[in-house]
Amino acid sequence: MKSPLLSVVVPVHNVEAYLADCLRSVAEQTLAAIEVVMVDDGSTDGSARIAAEFAARDSRFRLVRQQNAGLSAARNTGVRHTTPTVPYLAFADSDDIVVHDAYERMTASLESTGSDLATGNVWRLTGQGRQQAWQYRWLTGPRSRTHITRDPRLLADRVAWNKVFRRSFWDAHGFAFPEGRLYEDTPVMIPAHYLAGAVDVLAEHVYYWRVREGSITRRRTDVTGVRDRIAACEQVSAFLGGRDAEQRRAYDASCLRDDFGYFLDGLPMGGEAYRAAFLEGAGAFVDRAGPGALEGLPVELRIKWQLVRERRLAELLEVLAFERANGAGAFAVEGLPGRRRAAYPGVHGASARLAGPDIPAVARLSEARWGADGKLRLRGYAYLRNLPAASARQRLTVGMVRAERGRQVRPVPVRSVPAPEATVNSGQELHDYDHAGFEMTLDPDRLPATAGGGWLVGLVLAGPGTVRRVAVRAPDAGADQPLTHDLGDGRRAVLDFRAGRLRLTVSRLRALAEGHRTVEAAGSPLDITGRHIGGSRPTALVLTRDGGEERSYEVEYAEGGARGEGGARGEGGARGEGGARGGAFRVRV
Repeated sequence: MKSPLLSVVVPVHNVEAYLADCLRSVAEQTLAAIEVVMVDDGSTDGSARIAAEFAARDSRFRLVRQQNAGLSAARNTGVRHTTPTVPYLAFADSDDIVVHDAYERMTASLESTGSDLATGNVWRLTGQGRQQAWQYRWLTGPRSRTHITRDPRLLADRVAWNKVFRRSFWDAHGFAFPEGRLYEDTPVMIPAHYLAGAVDVLAEHVYYWRVREGSITRRRTDVTGVRDRIAACEQVSAFLGGRDAEQRRAYDASCLRDDFGYFLDGLPMGGEAYRAAFLEGAGAFVDRAGPGALEGLPVELRIKWQLVRERRLAELLEVLAFERANGAGAFAVEGLPGRRRAAYPGVHGASARLAGPDIPAVARLSEARWGADGKLRLRGYAYLRNLPAASARQRLTVGMVRAERGRQVRPVPVRSVPAPEATVNSGQELHDYDHAGFEMTLDPDRLPATAGGGWLVGLVLAGPGTVRRVAVRAPDAGADQPLTHDLGDGRRAVLDFRAGRLRLTVSRLRALAEGHRTVEAAGSPLDITGRHIGGSRPTALVLTRDGGEERSYEVEYAEGGARGEGGARGEGGARGEGGARGGAFRVRV
């Protein structure tokens, strides 16, 4: 057997429903040169039997058994049982799944760049299917030999199982997971990012993280859980404090924005012991972090953490109750422009000064249709969040389209209309957005051609003391289907969404299928007719089955033009080489 290139540690504890899938995903990696150390951490179900069966039929797998000591202890045991001379090290949790070629891609990256660790994108796996893990939404492109000090977004990369480490780097710093505590990844992963000479970041997904909602709900109100999470953040903050004060402030802010928010939302469900533990630990964290850690947080979080700092539990619970009724980010706006404050009605002292980003704009498309005049009519609603839109006089709306590539901008007339659905869809009861509706008309003939791409549709919203530009987006993720319209003269318009933003693209077609009929008498089941519009004449129609089989059919022109087979291969369509232009064609399939 070829010497292993990678050691994989898999801690196992009472996961018999998921373990086989996890181990199979590791065994079937395209990188075959691996050793896998499974650590049974005192399982009381059938997990140990499943692991033993894998070890019996695959010599790359070994099973180590120990009394239950927790995830960290199992990982540390696994590392001790790996072969120290194997160049790379990885961890996989036993209820998750590793993407089939993840280890090959990550080790190949490290071999090429010499970096100390590679990390990759993550899918979130739930009962509803897979979703992009929110912690990695920022990861849209690969980065080789980067570092957390140059890309602070890596502060969100706090888990062990989407990574491959250079073993010499791991051993040189004596990394070990803290035993006897929950949330064990962060105190190792963030220091690893800082101590690494360079890090490779893969934008493609490497891991399926299984999220079991029942365990999350229980842990959210667990006294040990909240204490361990705060302790983990304090440990990392202390590590950064001796190295980079600016990075420490950024990390402290990320804990208040992300880590502790999870437990903050659990306060209404938690008992007295949980609430006391949260106020004690989180309050001490905020006291130590200082006011600078709150700067840049959304205003609703600034208010909550100020209440935590003042240990005002009753008012904090009232704010959380208001949010449950009106949604996160909903609040009242008090004061004149330039001196506005966010406040919660009926909650004394729960307010904070507003900054520019605290009043975002919302714009949603409700309806799109093409008129007989070839123009596109758009209807939707747009408002400045938490500012009134009970009448059209309370705001000014200007439509615009911007070239997807380049700097061209064109104004578009907008008419205000009622839109009671805006208030309903906002999910809150404090503000009236019933008159936030808009209608605009786009004329493709008046939009000049751009250097590739299309036109992004947006609005400029102005209210008292506030002006915002906003892209028009779909009302929800399931409503972003494209709308195609034939403009005639060989042109086609497509209204779709690019990265969630409404876009209109007008393109010129090379060929258009206009009809078909069966011609059994001629020995051909199907006769396709169409028109070649511009560009080089296609000489063949290539049809591709789902399984990959391709067949090429001759294109015949009415005036007896170019004929034969050729052209690039792909998924169907009339294509090929030739100098003649224009003309009707027929293809017998």
